[in-house]
Amino acid sequence: MTTRQNAAGQPAAGDALSAALRGWDDARLLNLLAARPDLASPAPSSVTAMIARAGSRASVSRALANLDAPTLTVAEALVVADEPAGVPAARLAALLGTDVTGYLQRLLDLALATGDLDGARAVPALAEAIGPHPLGLGPSLTDLPVNLADGWPTTNRALTAVLAKAPPGPVRMLEALTWGPPLGTVTNDIPPAARWLLDAHVLFRIAPTQLVLPREVALAARAGRLVRELRTAPPLPEATRRPPATVASETVRVAEEAMHAVGLVLDAWTKDPPAVLRSGGLGVRDLRQVASALEASSTRAAFVVELTGMLGLLGHFHDVDGSVWAPVAEAEDWREEPMPTRWARTVRAWLDSPRTPWLAGSRTDKGVLRSALEPELERAWASPLRRRVLESVRAWPEHAAPDAAAVHAHVAWHTARAAPPLSAVQAILDEAAMLGLTGAGALGEPTRLLLDGAGEGELAVAFARDLPPSVDEIFVQGDLSGIVPGRPSATLATLLATSADVESRGAALTVRFTAASIRRALDSGLTAEVLLGRLREVSRTPLPQPLEYLIADTARTHGQVRVGSARAFLRSDDARALTAVLADSRLAHLGLRLIAPTVLAAQASAHDVADALRATGSAPLLEGADGELLVLSSRAVRAARPVSGPATPSPTAVPLAEVVAGMHAGQERARRLLTERAAQPDLTDPGRSVDLLRAAAAHGTEVDLVMAGPSGRTERRRVRPVSVDGGRVRVRDLSRDSEITVAVHRIAAVRPVGPTPT
Repeated sequence: MTTRQNAAGQPAAGDALSAALRGWDDARLLNLLAARPDLASPAPSSVTAMIARAGSRASVSRALANLDAPTLTVAEALVVADEPAGVPAARLAALLGTDVTGYLQRLLDLALATGDLDGARAVPALAEAIGPHPLGLGPSLTDLPVNLADGWPTTNRALTAVLAKAPPGPVRMLEALTWGPPLGTVTNDIPPAARWLLDAHVLFRIAPTQLVLPREVALAARAGRLVRELRTAPPLPEATRRPPATVASETVRVAEEAMHAVGLVLDAWTKDPPAVLRSGGLGVRDLRQVASALEASSTRAAFVVELTGMLGLLGHFHDVDGSVWAPVAEAEDWREEPMPTRWARTVRAWLDSPRTPWLAGSRTDKGVLRSALEPELERAWASPLRRRVLESVRAWPEHAAPDAAAVHAHVAWHTARAAPPLSAVQAILDEAAMLGLTGAGALGEPTRLLLDGAGEGELAVAFARDLPPSVDEIFVQGDLSGIVPGRPSATLATLLATSADVESRGAALTVRFTAASIRRALDSGLTAEVLLGRLREVSRTPLPQPLEYLIADTARTHGQVRVGSARAFLRSDDARALTAVLADSRLAHLGLRLIAPTVLAAQASAHDVADALRATGSAPLLEGADGELLVLSSRAVRAARPVSGPATPSPTAVPLAEVVAGMHAGQERARRLLTERAAQPDLTDPGRSVDLLRAAAAHGTEVDLVMAGPSGRTERRRVRPVSVDGGRVRVRDLSRDSEITVAVHRIAAVRPVGPTPT
């Protein structure tokens, strides 16, 4: 394969990347695709297509976002210290003050640099992605309109000699600019310190109110070092250590509260489902009702509601008044599971969810209020950030409780170029605390298993080990309150849930018996005698008389008026006609019940009842709610199932091995096609074409561009490339004296005019 050479006889950077990747074996390509997922999604059609994608600015920027602080620093140093023959690892080590072999090798493995440890070069897009000020350095003197003969102090000795004559003001200003940023803003009246540095050719004025420290002068001020210090380990400040027993007890306590809160939402929305907003979210008033029921803030209420949605326990149901949020059928199965199993399922759903509950209640850039449960709260980075935050907490010694600022600094070290805001880290730590993943700020043992990929069964077992023994007893007081000295058993919890109201939770559970709570127990089917018997079984002391009187008085008036449900009714002045209808086996599916000699209640809709009666030969009339006769007409059948519920699983990603195999197959097809069309000189390597355009844009040279026109025919134009970015090329058409933008895939060939740009 022929590659272009630069002035030093080395392959040009773009050709070097193409040559390097074509020489990689499948194992190394697999590692590259795993480390840079955007290269494999969508699957590239050939190795050439993957190379073009790997060398694009967009892909390189994504790769930079996942680099830790020292690797990113080495990448910027490689751009600054660029040499035609490549920069050896030893040279970078001298510039950065520490061994950088591992970091440089990572850049080579990520295809962000080419060559080897004895001479590495940054790929062309790396400098573009890093930006104009790598390591806080300004532009080079050769890129500024300066007169190099003016004696710019580009060595430490020359700069020291200049500053020896300087007053304190200019020295302090230079110190502020030395380590970046290299730009300074002044008013039209330049201050004396800046004027002194301008006159001494230390600073350069690039605009009426903007000064810059040239790169060579900054390096002289840094005494040949590119950074003050290369931090090779993430920050890990001291953090408070919590007793293991405290961590375990706190995690299970708040976890039980979280499971109870989800149950309250399911109960409330079963009885009174809230409307779905036009945006697909939950209204502010409905969220306040949840907060009131939970006796919590709106932030916690939004989290509990979102958590219920993450579990797939909520769905959209069509109601006569529109769409409402309500529990799906699977919610009952979830509630019947043991608490450790529910917790394990819940934390797994939270960790993998793309939802961002903490954004509920905030506003968009357009000022629109974000609501809980709306689709716009999904972010692709949410799940990876949750895991990264918890992994950062795990970096501290066991049972340590670092604060949010320390965790944020640790996370930022690992993603130096794309550090999340402190508010997001704080929100994730708050959610982890509300779920019982942390106790008193420290990770619980089940959380460590979660991060290691343990299954729900293993998580449930680990969580159950931290649960204190349950108790089956209660101390009932004369003031109708009761105290459970520990964690109530499932049987006791069920009894108290139906017959008492919770006043407080903690090491002990405090409840209160009221007329309303006793009515709730009677509504569930218990009689006064059965309720008294069950309470006597669990009470450590004799039941106080006030409670017995309360149960007896409530039972005396309970059920005097009965309310039933019916979807339709049938009435007739002839009782015998209704008796015949009730006895007809063909109408059994209507759920008919005689409630008076001349009235039947039905569990089917009025339309369905009328249709069924008509099918038996009867001729019923349909009444409206006001008793007026209605005209029968055709009607649409409404579905009584949710249109929304658990998220549909995304399609399984194509295995990377298949992607690599497809790339090789596509490359072979392209090779055969090029062989068949060898007589057509305008067909060139897309990677080489893009590299030629980048080089021409950097040097301001002209090229002949062959591209597909609107009609599909190829056009040849003499152009001067201006920029290459995001799969598009902006060029100036010299014959028409106009600028045009061309998609890269429309370019058939690029031919340099004169010497090949390097």
